Amino acid sequence: MTPLRILYVITKANWGGAQRYVYDLATAAKAAGHLVRVVSGPEGRLTRKLAEVDIETVSLPSLGRDVSLGSEWKVFKELQAEIRDFEPDIVHGNSSKAGGLAALAARTVGPAQTFFTAHGWAFNENRPFWQKIIIWLLHYATVLLSHRTICVSEAMKRGARLMPLVQEKLVVIHNGVAPIDFFTREKARAELAPDLTLPFWIGTIAELHPTKQIHVLLAAFKDLAARHPDTALVLMGEGQERERLERYAKRLGIKDRVVFCGHVDEASRYLKALDLFVLPSHTESLGYVLIEAGQAGLPVVASRVGGIPEVVENSVSGTLVRPGSAHLLAIALETLVADAALRTRFGEALKARVETKFSLERMAARTLALYSSVLLGRR
Repeated sequence: MTPLRILYVITKANWGGAQRYVYDLATAAKAAGHLVRVVSGPEGRLTRKLAEVDIETVSLPSLGRDVSLGSEWKVFKELQAEIRDFEPDIVHGNSSKAGGLAALAARTVGPAQTFFTAHGWAFNENRPFWQKIIIWLLHYATVLLSHRTICVSEAMKRGARLMPLVQEKLVVIHNGVAPIDFFTREKARAELAPDLTLPFWIGTIAELHPTKQIHVLLAAFKDLAARHPDTALVLMGEGQERERLERYAKRLGIKDRVVFCGHVDEASRYLKALDLFVLPSHTESLGYVLIEAGQAGLPVVASRVGGIPEVVENSVSGTLVRPGSAHLLAIALETLVADAALRTRFGEALKARVETKFSLERMAARTLALYSSVLLGRR
């Protein structure tokens, strides 16, 4: 097999779902014998982790998320220079800004094949209509410029159904997760909340952002806590909503039963501390954390939105509820809190499902095969 030269481009080098995706693909591609370089904005956790596994990185300070014509032109020229220097077979952009600029730069330099992964459609977010139109047009231009666009879920592909002339370019490849080295239940609990003595832990891993609907979870937990005094709510994650949510928990009278852990490094390793996992998001392209919860064998309650039903089958490997309803969420949680046998059945079913359909090995193999098939088609 002739090694491919693969250039990954992403806007931010912090650590989120898109950055994890780039890290996983870059390391898998390198392990398969390909030559890899990753271009990102200012250095962050992603670039540090890539350096640890000896993958070349290039940081472009102008490649930030904020949009301005001057910086976009500078990034475009810098990406052209990187493509000329590295001479990649594949240019794979992630995030709408990096994807669009990388695809345009590759098209103007040639002859690399361009790929874009849609981790989420920003035009579906809660924002003014005129902004949605502009963002939709930018996303559409990126898909047009790319030889293939990878959607991380069928729901993401459906979100692009109104884009004309590009449907044959859209390919669904679900995210995958490598086997996790979980901490034992005892170690995880001792490190997350050493002073918490309540035996039954409901929890989540989520950025404290409005789209994650943690306020709905708090309201649902208030109803549950009154009937189940042995339960606690453990929240792993940090974000802009932290102070507001803490005040809300106090106002609900559940502050002593809710643990705000803040940012937790390698949070997935602590999942076995929980008895029940919940993800009440208003929107979700797929949900890495659901795959991780499945690996831990946890029963799940989640919103019926986006790609979540592709991971969790309602009444088979978890319970799905309408987003935004604290009442429905409380009912679903209480059903599982009260039924240990159902928790076990759901946890075992989800574990089997994610190990079969959502492994990192499967995701990487399908993506590398897509690169090769597109290159063969070009030749």
